[in-house]
Amino acid sequence: MRPLNILIVCEHASNVFGGEAMLPLNYFRLLSKTEHHVYLITHERVKASILQLQDIDQDAVFYIPDTAIHRFLFKCSGPFPERVRVVTFGFLIHLVTQFYQWKIARKVIKAKRIDVIHEPAPVSATQPSVLFGLGKPVIIGPMNGGMSFPDGFEYMSGKLEKVLYKCVRVFSNIYNLLIPGKFFADLLLVANQRTRDSLPKFRLGRVVEMVENGVFTVKDAPLVSDKTSEILVLFVGRLVDWKAVDIAIDAVALTHTKVKLVILGDGPERGFLEQHAKQKPNINVQFLGMVPHAEVNAYYDQADIFVLPSLRECGGAVVLEAMSRGLPVIATNWGGPADYITTETGYLIDPLSRDYLVKEFARVIDVLAVNPTLRYDIGMAAIQRIKQHFMWQSKINSMVQHYQEVIQQHAQ
Repeated sequence: MRPLNILIVCEHASNVFGGEAMLPLNYFRLLSKTEHHVYLITHERVKASILQLQDIDQDAVFYIPDTAIHRFLFKCSGPFPERVRVVTFGFLIHLVTQFYQWKIARKVIKAKRIDVIHEPAPVSATQPSVLFGLGKPVIIGPMNGGMSFPDGFEYMSGKLEKVLYKCVRVFSNIYNLLIPGKFFADLLLVANQRTRDSLPKFRLGRVVEMVENGVFTVKDAPLVSDKTSEILVLFVGRLVDWKAVDIAIDAVALTHTKVKLVILGDGPERGFLEQHAKQKPNINVQFLGMVPHAEVNAYYDQADIFVLPSLRECGGAVVLEAMSRGLPVIATNWGGPADYITTETGYLIDPLSRDYLVKEFARVIDVLAVNPTLRYDIGMAAIQRIKQHFMWQSKINSMVQHYQEVIQQHAQ
């Protein structure tokens, strides 16, 4: 089959923004190294970071303008909690962005003879898409969503947030018919059954499961020492309430072994967490702030154990990153980590209560801290699982097959 002309469409493609913004950038960069011709539409607020990349064709990137409407909506969103902003002003900002996406996509499709359109982000299953009526097959995803807090942790959602998210669930079928990109899409990719259940009920295309996250490299074997000094426990991620980093701090404070907790990341909860750690006697916690993504592997390689006590984690790419470096992972048995970790490759702690999570994280840290052989065995199993299921190059190969399938179906 001849090389394909592929158009990647998203709001943010960035290795600086992190999170789901990494996904479209990864597709663009990796597909650009194949025989196919790949083009990217993204917002100009990520232009500075894209211009720093040496391995892509800058002429293949088309930017959505940052308009006065974008700036006005962003300014209005300031006073609201993050999760409220996402489903209100974030939703409106994305709709404005999509208006420009459609206009630019129509021009690029004609100029570059595009064969297939791929929208990897946003990963929300309920967010509408305007990518319809363009005369080319469309793939949306992989998506990952449908998350809520576990039973017993509902107090973490404010009243306004609960009302808004309930409205989203109720009305998503309606506004996805009014803006019917998902209705007309040829293929909808979802990370799991939870996300499939969150999709709009009305749709014409197929739904296929495909994990949205992956890793680029994987170690051959874990680095495990028989050291009797401090065991290094690592957390990587944004410091926001639903990541529940305070649970990791409290767990380390409960351990009976000599443990140091290193926290990579920044966010609105950092001040609270630093104060929380200071109130714990005889605890060693280090906050390192934001670290460039390219440098994070060095911290994984220094660590002995990785923890993610998150209570609302749709994906959890950091879990895959830690597993790829041969680290045993301890995570909450809720959301994305439960899709990645098996009994052979880590520990999943049921979110029965906050106290239960703290005690179980502490217990497992102690078990791993005194048993380097167990850390090695779990780390080795994690590496093998990554190689078999979560390599980005395998994802690219699968995605190209999906492109070819929808192109053939569209031509019939």
